[in-house]
Amino acid sequence: MSFADNLINGTDFDHTKLNALQKVTLRAVVMSFLFFGLVAIEGMIMRLVQTGPSNPLPDMFSHPAHYFSIMTAHPIVGIFGSTYQLVFAAFMFLVPFLTKKPLYSVKLANFVWIMITVGTALAWLAAFVWQYAPLYTLYWPLPADTKQFHIIGGIVFIVGVALIMVGTLGFIYNIYATIFARVGVHANKTTKELLISGFGIDGMLNLINKLRGKPPYTKEPALALPVVAIFRGTVDTFLDALVILGAGILVLVFLIADLGGLNWDVSTIDALLYKNFFW
Repeated sequence: MSFADNLINGTDFDHTKLNALQKVTLRAVVMSFLFFGLVAIEGMIMRLVQTGPSNPLPDMFSHPAHYFSIMTAHPIVGIFGSTYQLVFAAFMFLVPFLTKKPLYSVKLANFVWIMITVGTALAWLAAFVWQYAPLYTLYWPLPADTKQFHIIGGIVFIVGVALIMVGTLGFIYNIYATIFARVGVHANKTTKELLISGFGIDGMLNLINKLRGKPPYTKEPALALPVVAIFRGTVDTFLDALVILGAGILVLVFLIADLGGLNWDVSTIDALLYKNFFW
């Protein structure tokens, strides 16, 4: 059938014939596209607000609290809810396909997209319902100012971000466990060989041996180049998730403490963090 026929009449797609990996990939992709649609709407709203009083939006959209709450939720939904889900879904499908091994855990893959979806929704609700608007920084300075924003909104926001990071760590574990599984084509490979290939060190060792006039370290790498790229990329993602999750836990502690009546201000929080983590 031609593209025009498919576009008009559809295809003979049968969802009942999908395997478990295809289903979890499709679920994550669908949620990614839904969040992308939400991001597109948010972007158009912010663009229209910038045009001034002549924009056709209701007055509530031009209110600073509403505008900056959208600005806070916008990158969270776009980066984590949409892009992360799409990339994670692609990699959880590609790694088993390229390594010719089964995904370590389809249940964990389902856990990943659910955590990211719920976490993104909570972060968005914190901005929409409580107008929590510390902008989109999750590093430094930490969004722990309880004087300007609703404490409950801050707690919901941070819990949402924490769930996203938990889902991210689950994805990374699933990818690593799949790559290092000594089954199929890698049944005779050692963990050391797979780790060296994952970081692309085997190519460097081949070059060094060639310059020294020795036989190559390996004639064929244990992992294909796309898998090496995915593996090395997830290292950065792992470190990023640890930093954001750690920052989120700190902010959550301060918000709960403030809710309990300790009334820590931002200068006190800055002093505590600087003394314990940066000195």
